[in-house]
Amino acid sequence: MTLVITTCTNRKRKAVPGRFYMGALARSPLAGVAADWGNRLRETAVQFPAAEIYGGRGFQEAMAAAALLDARLMIVSAGLGLIDASTCVPPYACTILHNAPDGVAGRVSDGFTAPGWWAALANASPFSLTLRSVAESKGGLILAALSDAYINMISEDLLALPQATLERLRLFTRAPAERVPEGIRPLIMPYDDRLDGPDSEIQGTLSDFASRAVHHFAKTVTVAQDGRSASEHAAAVSTSLDGWRLPTKVERVRYDDETMLELIRSHWDDPRGRSLRRFRDEFNVACEQGRFRALSDFVRAERA
Repeated sequence: MTLVITTCTNRKRKAVPGRFYMGALARSPLAGVAADWGNRLRETAVQFPAAEIYGGRGFQEAMAAAALLDARLMIVSAGLGLIDASTCVPPYACTILHNAPDGVAGRVSDGFTAPGWWAALANASPFSLTLRSVAESKGGLILAALSDAYINMISEDLLALPQATLERLRLFTRAPAERVPEGIRPLIMPYDDRLDGPDSEIQGTLSDFASRAVHHFAKTVTVAQDGRSASEHAAAVSTSLDGWRLPTKVERVRYDDETMLELIRSHWDDPRGRSLRRFRDEFNVACEQGRFRALSDFVRAERA
């Protein structure tokens, strides 16, 4: 069976109880933060299948890839560890991004590293599985759609896989190759900005690039147990993108928060939608996904 691995998302489709915001924890050494967080996870009775909790296009693209291949979908979660998409877990707010309100780094008093947190979380979380046990239980390809931050977080687990298991890994990311550990660089599938060009049917944002790439791979390049090597799969990806054009670079305008809020308000009820993609493409707006989501949440609260 093929294994598809994707990342958690900040966007949750279920309400997060107050105790499950990382920002609610007292500042303490990493081991203490992990222990406190793990105790909270064990005490909760509010749980849903993980696939019902995560929102956003990136997660939907990974689900679509898994469905096409009849694959098991796993999630690398900064708050829960490595979990199966069918596992019932609590909604939570936790990230490894620095300076975020619910960032682990802001709670750790003795020095934060993403790999260090991942190791502590694996022991503290009652839901976490080990990558090796999951990967070795399946004989097919391991298709991992990961950002550079998440590659860094689980890099030690990836590099610790037996060579025969590691050779089944295919990595989908927009991270620069030099930021990927040398031992897994040959396993990167060569997707690039053409995925967002005029010939692509799955254009999107940087945050969902990896998941869109694995979805394209599932549709056009591979089937489970097809037996090809990483280099052969990479060649197939290159062939599938041959002739695709790069996107035209557009100099977008960055507005201050008040101007952005007015723009969002003015198009809130527009039947054509108010997605970030539309604001970028139609209104030529430069805005990060997290900032756009926060501004949209502000307008939503106003209207409520």
